[in-house]
Amino acid sequence: MRYLVMTEVPPEEVIERAKRFFAEHAHLGVREPEPGAVTFDGEIGRAELRVDRAHGHTNVRVTTDRVAGLDITDLTKRFLYTLGHV
Repeated sequence: MRYLVMTEVPPEEVIERAKRFFAEHAHLGVREPEPGAVTFDGEIGRAELRVDRAHGHTNVRVTTDRVAGLDITDLTKRFLYTLGHV
């Protein structure tokens, strides 16, 4: 699944919030392949999160490797709802 959320939260803070949220709710490996990106990976699936700043807001793009069910996709949607949307 692919998601796009626009928020006022700065990109660095989005990444830090994501790391705290996923650490609290799931036991996933965390990888930061490049600035502005973080990947969470484990038994429940993989989520790749990328952030950038454009036009006065932060774009948060997330791709998961699962479609639905009690897995990484549901956890990702729960995280995205914690961000204030533009």
